[in-house]
Amino acid sequence: MAKNDSLKEGATKAYNNNAGSAKTQYNHLRESMRFVDELRSCGAGVQKWSNISNKHVSQVVESWQARGLATSTIKENLAGVRATAAFFGNDRISEKNSDFGIENRVYITNQDKSVPQDVYERVVGELRESPELNDQRVAAQLELMREFGLRKEEAFKMNPERSLLKDGRLFVSDGTKGGLHRVVGDLSGSQKGALAHASQLAGRNGNTMPDNLKERAWEKVFYRTLAKYGLSKKDCGASSHGLRHAYAQQRYEQLTGFKAPCKFSTKDDFRKAAYQIAGDDWKKLDQDARLFLKSELGHGPDRDDVISQYLGSK
Repeated sequence: MAKNDSLKEGATKAYNNNAGSAKTQYNHLRESMRFVDELRSCGAGVQKWSNISNKHVSQVVESWQARGLATSTIKENLAGVRATAAFFGNDRISEKNSDFGIENRVYITNQDKSVPQDVYERVVGELRESPELNDQRVAAQLELMREFGLRKEEAFKMNPERSLLKDGRLFVSDGTKGGLHRVVGDLSGSQKGALAHASQLAGRNGNTMPDNLKERAWEKVFYRTLAKYGLSKKDCGASSHGLRHAYAQQRYEQLTGFKAPCKFSTKDDFRKAAYQIAGDDWKKLDQDARLFLKSELGHGPDRDDVISQYLGSK
């Protein structure tokens, strides 16, 4: 996106002239810039904040949701959008998040949102065999997401050579949320294979993105490729973020000995299965696994809601 984008210039003007705490205004600026970036990636050419409509906001929210952006983050971004629009006299943006399909709270549905393993293996296999270098790059990034539970941005930015420590552990630091770095140890054969494949495709910048494309441009290529090969909610019931769900569910079973709640039709079925395998210890095993996974996936210790989105609730 060009630096002279009129909406970005407007957001900066609002930041420089609005009253309120410096921190709040800076946050609104960042949130507004994210909105503009997403709006442009959706193909909208609107040039004035006074012309931003609920239709534009809905379009962006839908795009954010498709990319797996957290509900809390979307709400924060909309706060900046409303503030900037209001600065230019635009009071038409609905104050109700529900008007944009955003729930007021996180509901744990126990729905399995993981990418089916057969779909993952087929897509990665076809992409690896493709003569197109960018297809091979997408394959490598999908492998990193599935094998290590990485977020998309983390997979895009990972430098395999730098991230692999001398003792064989993996240090995840690039692209993390909130600066929550983490270390993955005892790498399996498939994890080592994913890193080796990514290393083969690393360019001058050290990661698997093309040297001539910025992250936003590469993201468009990434999603177009996934749609072409059938890894989307429309085609397989899960987005690429579902690879992180699949990793979490796999690790949960490794840590507890039984499958995650979302793999069962009812909570009662899950409890019965867990008890049959672990007896009275199943509750403690479940609790410990969730605590461990919050750290392993780069979430704070209070994010029980997010882990339940991956695993289901008990």
